[in-house]
Amino acid sequence: MMPQADLSHVEFWIFDLDNTLYPARCRLFDQVDRRIGLYIQELLNLDPEAARALQKQYFREHTTTLKGLMVNHGIDPMQFLEFVHQIDVRGVTEDPTLERALQRLPGQKLIYTNGSFAHARNVMHRLGIGHHFTDIFDIVAAEYLPKPDNVSFERLIATYGIAPERSIFVDDMPRNLAHAAALGMTTVLVASDHDWAQPTG
Repeated sequence: MMPQADLSHVEFWIFDLDNTLYPARCRLFDQVDRRIGLYIQELLNLDPEAARALQKQYFREHTTTLKGLMVNHGIDPMQFLEFVHQIDVRGVTEDPTLERALQRLPGQKLIYTNGSFAHARNVMHRLGIGHHFTDIFDIVAAEYLPKPDNVSFERLIATYGIAPERSIFVDDMPRNLAHAAALGMTTVLVASDHDWAQPTG
């Protein structure tokens, strides 16, 4: 039997939400992805193919499509977030194994998401794990600067008084983890075979 790691030094556990605290097979992000495409179609009067191409272009250039739409089209970000998160979350169900695992972890637990507070709250309610978490640091709290933007990470750290060397960051995207590691955080990759989770470069 492998010895258990000593986690007594950990003050903060920082978790991504989507495809991290619930499995990617729940397909919630697929719904959000389609809603983003629909938003662009309606905003710019584009056909689905052109809207999809622009959506992915902005994602590549700005880390989130939202940031690209704000920079290039001056959209209302709150309206966008409300629209794209109107999804069916019934595919997410309570997970007793996750509940027990969170219960065992020392220190405070935070959600750090490029999504909205309302979306995170809805998903956590379905998972039945909201009581474990001190707070949700969403894209609005980050002033619409998404992970892995350095300023976004700095705001997270300053808001909660996080010592990076005494924290563990859990995410499904290697680029986010690489930045957290550079700041001194211990990182944990939640493996996924989805395109957006693959290393780049």
